[in-house]
Amino acid sequence: MCPRMDQYRQLFTMQITTNTSTWALSGSGAAAAPTDPSLSQETGFANESTATSLQSGLMLAQADTLNPTASSNTAQSANSTPFWGAGTVPAPNALTALRNAERDRTDPLRLGVNEIYRDAITLAADRTGYPRATIAAVVSAEAGPLRGKRLDDATNQRFFGELHPQLDPKAKLDKAGAAEWKALRRELSATWDPQSYNTTSKAGGLTQFLESTWIESATKPGSYVNEQAKSLGQVNDANQVVDRAALLDLRFDATTSIVAAAELDKGYFTQLSARTNDDGTPLVPADLSADKKAQYIYLVHHEGANGAAQILKGTLTDARAEGLLKNHVADADKRQAMIDAHDGSAAKAYTAYLWQYIEQRIVPANFR
Repeated sequence: MCPRMDQYRQLFTMQITTNTSTWALSGSGAAAAPTDPSLSQETGFANESTATSLQSGLMLAQADTLNPTASSNTAQSANSTPFWGAGTVPAPNALTALRNAERDRTDPLRLGVNEIYRDAITLAADRTGYPRATIAAVVSAEAGPLRGKRLDDATNQRFFGELHPQLDPKAKLDKAGAAEWKALRRELSATWDPQSYNTTSKAGGLTQFLESTWIESATKPGSYVNEQAKSLGQVNDANQVVDRAALLDLRFDATTSIVAAAELDKGYFTQLSARTNDDGTPLVPADLSADKKAQYIYLVHHEGANGAAQILKGTLTDARAEGLLKNHVADADKRQAMIDAHDGSAAKAYTAYLWQYIEQRIVPANFR
């Protein structure tokens, strides 16, 4: 047997005999975003103090399981609906295993504790032509991590449902079991939370869509979110919103959020790529490496096409930059120190701050 076929046979065997999730690599975070809806996709970021769980329609179901550090008579089965939602990870089969093996060879993707989002990222890549690692890097820079009860729920599902199904979730763990549970919880704290929500900006979901931007995307013919919204009766055949509340809740469906963001980013990047500097040279260099292009893609994701053009052309005003800095840096003294360090220019300070964040967080190699 040739080495390649032997590899496929091994992968196929692994796919049909093990759970599809793996839990090894860390990588998550949350990024704030500008507040001017005419220039940006988003206005805020998810954090522990503002995250909330919202559910309806295709929204991802929050599991109802018990923190094993205490006992309760109301505990549910640890095998209840996964925190990322039912149906996100399809059952493996031979054809899927072979396709995944070949795809991983040509378009590698490593997600660790976020393996549950592989299919969504792959779909986004298929619809946009972007490398999967690029899409994963963008999602990672935006998504809020699991916290609080939702992190406990995910830990319980993994601990009782997969690792120790023989244990009673209602019983208190012994010392060794409690230590293992806590270690697993720390590991899973890097998991992206699809139900992240910012109560100030009302940005929600893995990719933190504003309400206005989500509705704009949902009413755009041919977009993935438009297709999903129509199938659910939230948008009619004339691309008019008929159920605003349910449509906004659709932001919390992981697949829809990831694919919608990738498609929107591609549109913004196309717009930005068509623009030039005053001397006629393109704003976006034509010879960008794949990883550097990913950083430009995140720039338009974060700022919108117009905002990204201002950053690249150096036309961002101090007045607007002061507001952007305030959204990202809460401490007034720290903001002023940043401005002072850049010749008193809020625009220069914000531009430097944003590029530093992008260079640190948008690293597709971390996901290959």
